[in-house]
Amino acid sequence: MLIEQAWKVAAFDIVVYKKGTELKGHALKSPEDIRVTLEDNILILQSLSASKYVRSIKARVTQWERDLNIISDVIDNWMSVQKQWMYLESIFASDDIKM
Repeated sequence: MLIEQAWKVAAFDIVVYKKGTELKGHALKSPEDIRVTLEDNILILQSLSASKYVRSIKARVTQWERDLNIISDVIDNWMSVQKQWMYLESIFASDDIKM
């Protein structure tokens, strides 16, 4: 299955997170390529599910569709948490808050 091959090589990019010159940690780079692949693959799987010829692989198609929707939800949540962390990190890293 072409979708399986695409996901075997998919990878997230991790970047160094700095504020000014100070190293703060690592962060997930915006996964736009992965999002585009996700959307394309989900649309393909949905159209396959609607086909009358899918009977022999229906379970696989359904599982892939479910898995890709979970991945999409996780990426959305991850990016939201990371954005909030980057915002709040500078607040909690200040000396007066640490005391």
